[in-house]
Amino acid sequence: MWLAATVTGALGTGSPIEAVAQAIYGGALALFVVLHTLTLYRPAGAAAYFVLAVAVSFGLEACSVATGFPFGFYIHHMEGPRALGVPFTVVVAWVILAWLAWNLARVIVGDDQNRRLSVVATPVVATLILGGYDLVIDPIGAYVRGLFSYGSPNGALGVPLSNYFGWVLTGWVLFQLFALVERRWRRDSAPARVRSTLVMPIVVWLGLALQVNLEMLRVGDGSATIQGGRSVPFSDIYATCVATTWFTMVLVVAIAAVRLCQSRTD
Repeated sequence: MWLAATVTGALGTGSPIEAVAQAIYGGALALFVVLHTLTLYRPAGAAAYFVLAVAVSFGLEACSVATGFPFGFYIHHMEGPRALGVPFTVVVAWVILAWLAWNLARVIVGDDQNRRLSVVATPVVATLILGGYDLVIDPIGAYVRGLFSYGSPNGALGVPLSNYFGWVLTGWVLFQLFALVERRWRRDSAPARVRSTLVMPIVVWLGLALQVNLEMLRVGDGSATIQGGRSVPFSDIYATCVATTWFTMVLVVAIAAVRLCQSRTD
């Protein structure tokens, strides 16, 4: 359902069906994350993840809206309920994306041979995976979809470096805190069952990259005004972001898939 809605929404950009498809794939993805956490962790572990993810993401988002740290000053334009200037949908997005990045990092790092190393390495890898998604999506979100705007835009596509620093800091704090406590709540499952469960985030991450690539087919002839009054066509923004998916998100998918195949062989 999620993948079908994702493809439908991407190909239906600008049509009445887009909003319906977005609601379906957003709800389906959120439900997937809830069920997936309970597949890998006992209820206390799933609850710990959700509490940490909500607290860290909301706390640092609200801090940045008020003070400019750590993301820089920006304003959310998304509709719907919010608190301290942060829409609830933004916090939900953090919970979903961070969970996917965490499990991709678990696959890539592996934690059976050196558990002490994995407690440090897994959060770092997960942070970079999450930051790779932000590198892809923020120019589109800010200048094509108009979901937020920056107080001091700069850089090639108007996304300030401070924004990426904020993503790295927020992701690392969340992942490092979870890494210190999560092992006590893992379910005792057979290795084959764990591998099959960890395939799912790989598929979803590939689907998120596919979504950006498909949206480019329906981007239209509009343009965005970036810092200094510079006009950039939507098609150029998408072309840059699509190329970025290949060397960030798709690369992560390829590495994680190879690692899973290696663990099965071992």
